[in-house]
Amino acid sequence: MTNWIPLGNAYEISPGSRKAYTVQGTEIAVFHVAEGDQPGTFYAIDNSCPHQGASLIEGEGCGTEVTCPLHDWNFDVATGECHDFPDFSLTRFELKVETGVLMVNGDAFGEPGPPQNLFLVRYGAMGWVDHFSAEPEDDYPHRTAVLIETSRGEEVGEILSAAGQMEKPPTAAGTIIREFTPADQSTLSSQEDVTARVFQECQTLIQERGMPTEIIDCEQLFDQQTVVLYYLGSRMPALEILAQELNANYAWRIVFHPVDEAPAASGCSSGGCGCDDK
Repeated sequence: MTNWIPLGNAYEISPGSRKAYTVQGTEIAVFHVAEGDQPGTFYAIDNSCPHQGASLIEGEGCGTEVTCPLHDWNFDVATGECHDFPDFSLTRFELKVETGVLMVNGDAFGEPGPPQNLFLVRYGAMGWVDHFSAEPEDDYPHRTAVLIETSRGEEVGEILSAAGQMEKPPTAAGTIIREFTPADQSTLSSQEDVTARVFQECQTLIQERGMPTEIIDCEQLFDQQTVVLYYLGSRMPALEILAQELNANYAWRIVFHPVDEAPAASGCSSGGCGCDDK
C-alpha cells in the first residue's frame, strides 16, 4: 500500500510558482506548471542540483524547465532529466492532490540512513575548503594530512575541523580515503614534476592562437595521472582541443579548471576539456 505523505494545501502553490518541502530529511522542490492562470500539473524533484547542491527553487525557468542558479545546468522538472549532462538526472517524486491537499509518495524516501561523518578539508592549489565524508569510526585532528577522492582523482588535503551533526548535511565534495602517510609522501616526492613544462607549453599555445584565456597555475595530483591547469576566462570549445593536443604529448591527463569555482562533487564532472564546472 502506497504511503502518501501530506505536504500542504495545493492552493499554496499558484500556477507558475514553486515551493520547497522537507520530507524525512530530504528537501524536494514542487513546481506547479500551467498555461496562463489555468490549473496545471504538479511536479516534484530533488531541490539540490547534483553539481554543487544549489537550490533549484531559486533557479529561473519556463514551463517544465528550470535552470540551476549557480552554473546554469538545465533540468526538466517533469522527468528529472538534466539536458546538459544526462548522467546527472534528479530524482522525481510522485504527487497527487486529494481533497485539496498536495501529497507525495513516501515510498521513494525509504528509511533514513546513518548520519554522515563529515570533515572540513582544505585542498588543491587554490586552497578550496569543502565537506568530505569519512568512515563512521574515523576521527582526524586539526591539520591532519589526508588522502581524498574528488571528482578529479586522488588528492592530498588537510583537515580543518569535524563538521559535527547537522540537521541538513551538505553534499560531500568527495571522500576521505585515509590519513596521508610517510610512504605517500615518498611517492609524491618521487613523481616526475612536469608542471613547469606543461604550464609553459600551454601558455605558448594560448598566446600563439590569441585565446582570451590566461593560465595562472598548474598542479599535479597524487593519483600520478592528472595535471590541472587553472585558468581565468570563460569555458570555450578551444580549451577542449588544446587539452587533447597536450594529452598527446604527455603520459599525464591534462585538464583545465576555472580558478573561481571549486571542483564538482565527486563523481560529477563535465569531462571533455577537464573544465570540471560548467
